[in-house]
Amino acid sequence: MKATYTQLFTRKILLAFIALIIILAIAALFVRNSISKKLEHTSKMANSFERDERKPEEILLLIHQAEDDFQEALLNSDTTKSMAYKEKLALAFQDIDNLLKANMQIGSADLPDNDKVKALHQRKLDLSDKLYTLKHSFDSLLTSYSNFGLENRKEVPIGMLSTERIKRAVVATKADTVRKEVLAKRKGLFSRLKDAIANNPNVSTSKEIIEINHNQTNSLVRTKTNRLVNPERENKRAYLNQLQQLQQRNIKLLSMQRELISLNSRITSELELIINEVKDINYSISDQFKTVAFRSYQESTALLNKFYLVALFLVVIFAALLIVFIVKLNKSELLLRAENKRAVVIAQQKMDLLSHMSHEIRNPLTAIKGFLYIFSKTELSKRQADMLESIRSSSDMLLSTLNDTLDAAKMENSEFKINCDPYSPDLALKEVVESMEFSAAKKKLQIAYEFIGNSDVILMGDSFRLKQILINLLSNAIKYTQAGSITVRATLIEEVKERKIQVDVIDTGAGISAEQQAKLFSKYYQTNSAKGNIGTGLGLYICKKFVELQGGKISVKSVAGSGSTFSFYIRSGN
Repeated sequence: MKATYTQLFTRKILLAFIALIIILAIAALFVRNSISKKLEHTSKMANSFERDERKPEEILLLIHQAEDDFQEALLNSDTTKSMAYKEKLALAFQDIDNLLKANMQIGSADLPDNDKVKALHQRKLDLSDKLYTLKHSFDSLLTSYSNFGLENRKEVPIGMLSTERIKRAVVATKADTVRKEVLAKRKGLFSRLKDAIANNPNVSTSKEIIEINHNQTNSLVRTKTNRLVNPERENKRAYLNQLQQLQQRNIKLLSMQRELISLNSRITSELELIINEVKDINYSISDQFKTVAFRSYQESTALLNKFYLVALFLVVIFAALLIVFIVKLNKSELLLRAENKRAVVIAQQKMDLLSHMSHEIRNPLTAIKGFLYIFSKTELSKRQADMLESIRSSSDMLLSTLNDTLDAAKMENSEFKINCDPYSPDLALKEVVESMEFSAAKKKLQIAYEFIGNSDVILMGDSFRLKQILINLLSNAIKYTQAGSITVRATLIEEVKERKIQVDVIDTGAGISAEQQAKLFSKYYQTNSAKGNIGTGLGLYICKKFVELQGGKISVKSVAGSGSTFSFYIRSGN
């Protein structure tokens, strides 16, 4: 079936709508993916900057706590506070170092102001070098603090005298000089020979004499005693020495304490300066991040706006196409209605003309058949008789065609009606078979008739249309059967509320293929076997309409080359 203009245009609109939906879906997925990536990147940066902004405050608090511990350690010489000071300050150095090294991947991020962020991170690296210098100063501070503790533990109380020397003094007794002989050690043989050769006078002496001078001993004792007699002078001198040492040590301690405090203050101030600079850098990076986030928001908004504009543009185009389609469809509908009215009028005029012409032709044709019948009763030669038979046959076919045409016209105009009169189905069918025996005999075909059921039954219906149906079926059977026989079998089917007459027309003709059977009851359709035969193709169509108007159904069973069986039934009242 050829597609109409409206169908083609409708398909185009449908394809355009589907394409629009696909384009919008793809664009929506693209926009969603782009915005999701931007938001994810912005969220990661926001989390990292938030951590960086909290960390400097924590480090400053840790530095102030370490400063408090340092002051308490100086005042009370508390080892616990000293260790806490060292641990907190070392932890502060570690946190600052981690803070300077953290989030360095931001410098390589895809940011519009990437150079500024890299410059800020370069400042962080410089501060890291400065932090290493301060760490070295902190190590020096720890060394000084250790020395300060050692010096503080070395203090000696004033007034402690060295009495050990007095206790160790020994009081000597007065005595004269004492000589004491001591046996000398016996020398060896070679030693004695050496002394003899050297003329040593002590060779023969075997005793050694030790002389003790008691006066000298007493003199030493007196000297010691004089020292013990004047203790005040000795203590005064010791006090002065101790005082001088304490003063020097105190001056040294004060100097170390000042140096320690100065160094600690310097470290604390430098650390606070580093922290403040890190905070400033983080604030600068945060400002840059806010700028980037704002730009990302603007880009996302612009992307959404573009998407909305494109979608709106496509929707407007589609709406315009739809409006054009509706306008054209309305115009086409108006034209179609006008053409339909015109076609109906023309068809009605044709049918009226055809009906009028058929009536006008059928009346003279009936008269011609009457004259032919009169001529056939006269004496004619064989040649004249054959010519008269040919004219009679042609007039019969023409009359049949006119009748079919008039019946089809009446059906189209809904002017066709089925009468309801009492009739005998057996008698009506037998009359048709007897009228067709002459045509079958000319082709040397046999016609058999059989009625199954009560042959005396009287039914209510249109016997004329029943005869017309059977005449059309028998005419086709005689026309398309070259040899053999034709059988008409009628069956009376009695039911509770109604009765049916089923008629089967069986021939031994050429048969009909399955493809042709589907179109056999269509208007103006003729099979391939009908080529060379005169007809309009309305016979079976009229039969179908007559059967359906009487509440029945017609069908065909055939195999090519094995004949055909046309069956129909009609309903009838009692």
